[in-house]
Amino acid sequence: MLLPTAKDLMVPLASYPHVREDSTLRTALTTMSRAHIHIHGESSLPRILLVFDADDVLTGMLRRRDILRGLSPRWFFSAETDHPEDVFDADLDQNVSEVLADKAVSRFRERGELPITEYIQGISGVVQADDSLIRLVNIMVKKGYHMLPVLEDDDVIGVVRSVEVMWAINELQNGNPVVLHG
Repeated sequence: MLLPTAKDLMVPLASYPHVREDSTLRTALTTMSRAHIHIHGESSLPRILLVFDADDVLTGMLRRRDILRGLSPRWFFSAETDHPEDVFDADLDQNVSEVLADKAVSRFRERGELPITEYIQGISGVVQADDSLIRLVNIMVKKGYHMLPVLEDDDVIGVVRSVEVMWAINELQNGNPVVLHG
């Protein structure tokens, strides 16, 4: 039995959300909020945006929490330890946060115009299109990745996520053929 490859299991790049590295946090948030990945009769939301430069070279990724960190008014959600007025390490009282809600919303809007460059994470794991399911599992488990860009001839052609890997393993475990779409 031949095992499926990364290319067989991947979400094609055209179906996976991505942005340019000169995008704003607002663009990243909108792109991620509108993205729905349809595969194997299921729909899921992405946890990560891929980030490309002007020459279509993959430069990094932007996670949901990176976007939220960028949009969050730091004074509203948590104290920064290097802030001069940060005398105590304490969370903001939720009752106070409701009073400040209007101010926070305006700060979300202001911060939405910030560039994503400060929040981009590097890509430390990629796979080749012909890497087998076993290799994908090995990399994901050893490195703790849940998404890996798939390369073919040094170009990103898609991503394979842990959800697709788990689906394929489940199909194999249950004696079902893995219906490929790559």
